[in-house]
Amino acid sequence: MSALLVVLVFSQVAADAGEAFEPVDTKNGVALLARRVPGSPFKEYQAKLTTTVSAKDLCEGVFDWATLAPESPGLTEHKLLVDVADRRVIYAHISQPVVANRDYVLEVVRERLDEAHCRVRFRTTTEAAPPKPDGYVRMNKVWGEWRFDATPGGTEVAYSLFSDPAGSIPAFLVHGPQRDVTRDTIVLAVERVKQALAKRSLQQR
Repeated sequence: MSALLVVLVFSQVAADAGEAFEPVDTKNGVALLARRVPGSPFKEYQAKLTTTVSAKDLCEGVFDWATLAPESPGLTEHKLLVDVADRRVIYAHISQPVVANRDYVLEVVRERLDEAHCRVRFRTTTEAAPPKPDGYVRMNKVWGEWRFDATPGGTEVAYSLFSDPAGSIPAFLVHGPQRDVTRDTIVLAVERVKQALAKRSLQQR
């Protein structure tokens, strides 16, 4: 979750009503897009790919991977604070070179839209948030979503991410890593689901 990687006054309606994503590039079958976020120097990125894995398997697998066993860059601590059906709240610490450590609380909600479509949305929240550790900067503007839409040959996967690192990090130092994390996360997530399905198949033999 990938990764990448992440207290918020946030409106999902406002986010959905934002300007359209514009193409950035396509590499190794992964299309990368971006759009401006009003009032922010940082962009929201989206990555897309197609896979033979079913939308149902991705809906189950990515939700679990992103909330129970995430692999975000610099992740040093991960706790599950709330776990209720299709909704989880997680708390995490991130450590990166040069800049101060970060923490965040993230709400993740899965929506099974129908048999062929699933959406997993996430956003920062104050729910169940522990006190911020000394020396940490709390990230309070992180949001995004996963979309899994079945196609005749498999599934179209889309992953979007907006992440304001907070503090005084210049935007030009962030754009490149955020592009890479968005692209790497969608590839890693699909690969982890494939691995889990293969392992399950072997166990059932």
